[in-house]
Amino acid sequence: MLRASRQVLRPGGRLAFHTIEVTQGLTPAKRRRASSIGPPAVAVRTTYLGLLRSAGLIEIDAVDQTAEYLATQHRWLAATLRHEAGLRLALGSDAVGEGIERRRRTVNAIEEGLLLRTLYTATR
Repeated sequence: MLRASRQVLRPGGRLAFHTIEVTQGLTPAKRRRASSIGPPAVAVRTTYLGLLRSAGLIEIDAVDQTAEYLATQHRWLAATLRHEAGLRLALGSDAVGEGIERRRRTVNAIEEGLLLRTLYTATR
């Protein structure tokens, strides 16, 4: 996808995207845990910096936005809990319960330093 993105950029064009990724340097057990909690694409074995470089992009910048990601997860969890009864009626008790548990696992993983949110920018 990054190579295709590079092809549609004009010279000097910029690419920007957010991603959730596993913290580098974790033990194998913590890496597996982070991969199981994060979104499916979080299990990528290489770094985004490496992927961007291999796609031929330059002037790569990575901005850690994990604090904002954690704050958003806390707000989503709080809103879900505030509206839990109505959500259970509308969506079903199992689905809402699983969603709450998944959000709590995500919050814990971020607080434990297992997951990061990063804003990447790069130039063609």
